[in-house]
Amino acid sequence: MTFDDQIAAAELALRDLDPTLGRLIVAQAPLGRTPSTTPYFTNLARSIIGQQVSVAAASAIFGRLQAATGLDPHKVITLSPDELRAYGISRGKAGYIHDLAEHFVKDAAIFDHLERLPDDEVITELVAVKGIGIWTAQMFLMFTLGRLDVFAPDDVGLQRAIVRLYGLPAVPTKAELTAIAERWRPFRTVACWHLWHSLDNAPT
Repeated sequence: MTFDDQIAAAELALRDLDPTLGRLIVAQAPLGRTPSTTPYFTNLARSIIGQQVSVAAASAIFGRLQAATGLDPHKVITLSPDELRAYGISRGKAGYIHDLAEHFVKDAAIFDHLERLPDDEVITELVAVKGIGIWTAQMFLMFTLGRLDVFAPDDVGLQRAIVRLYGLPAVPTKAELTAIAERWRPFRTVACWHLWHSLDNAPT
């Protein structure tokens, strides 16, 4: 079964698991997603830059860093924190990007085994790197490894989309969001993709 076939099967199942979400899926499907083929360093750096900033700002900052370095860890590591900050990266994130680059310079294949690990072990390995938290690891699972049953309750975009979809008066608690997402197992990632798409937005 191809990845597109897996997504189509997930969308069909989600329509039965959650009729409210199902109506959204019918309106949006086929969404069409494929795991990223860009280098792991690029995807992780993009996620670090995207933490707690708007999609537009993250895209602009990432574009400047990419234009200057080609997202080559060997080039990134030569930049001082002040030089990284000149591209719009905050002081804290500049340190995180530099630390991430160091990991890849020391061992270019440092994370090449992640695709063979279960989700929880991928998260454990990634969060051991400075600046990579649970949210960043979850985005890596969803968009880089193409894992189909991941949920990120701390994502502001998902919170907004859930409030809108179910007509809720306020953003649910993390526990409540997690409970809502339980009905989507084992296809929580696909549900998240549709929720983000309903906002015409990316993870935030």
